[in-house]
Amino acid sequence: MLYLFPNLLAEHVSHAAFFPVSVDAAVSRITALIAENEKEGRHFLRRFSFESPKTFRDIPIHLLNEHSSEADKKRLFGWIREGGIWGLVSDCGMPCLADPGADLVLLCRTQGVAVETFAGPSSILFALVLSGLGGQHFTFHGYLPKEEGELLQKLRGIEKLSRQEKSTHLFMETPYRNLKLFEKVVATLDDRTWLGIACSLTAPDQLVQTRRIGEWKRLPLPAIDKRPAMFILVCN
Repeated sequence: MLYLFPNLLAEHVSHAAFFPVSVDAAVSRITALIAENEKEGRHFLRRFSFESPKTFRDIPIHLLNEHSSEADKKRLFGWIREGGIWGLVSDCGMPCLADPGADLVLLCRTQGVAVETFAGPSSILFALVLSGLGGQHFTFHGYLPKEEGELLQKLRGIEKLSRQEKSTHLFMETPYRNLKLFEKVVATLDDRTWLGIACSLTAPDQLVQTRRIGEWKRLPLPAIDKRPAMFILVCN
């Protein structure tokens, strides 16, 4: 069995407000956890209770991240198939959504290993619904190109597609590059285009603002520097 667990951005925020109670029951049963790094994996486990004398420190953690090779993934799958109840968690949000895990889940699916997941926060969906920009037809682009020429071409292409399809588009950036991307977006797109910013979602300092590009140009820079953020764009 492989459980796909949601996770929260802020370590000190209670998970009870965001996770169903079924997550507590499932975590208490796992024999091993797969995480992006051991520190964040331990932070996740500390949220939950285990049957005494077992504690969160007794759960072995195995790594799955952007540095994992195909051999690493196959090794993890082999251990899962041998038995036990495994959990998979990303640093925040849902596994497999802009985070590692999809390849491992596909291996489990094609080889008959049971996989289950739970309701929980995803920055993509939270940003979409909190922005007010509509989710009838949307696309998540992940990280946009870093080279300026490619970036500007991509932004104009997204804006054109949004206008033609009446669709919503989401993308993200490494937190320390947020303001640079924001400035490029505002300088490149039409004043009538909507741009939403969703930052530090589920944390106490959560910030969500939605304005047209023309309005963003007249305001101070938003407080998104070095904070995890999602950008939401609609041209109508």
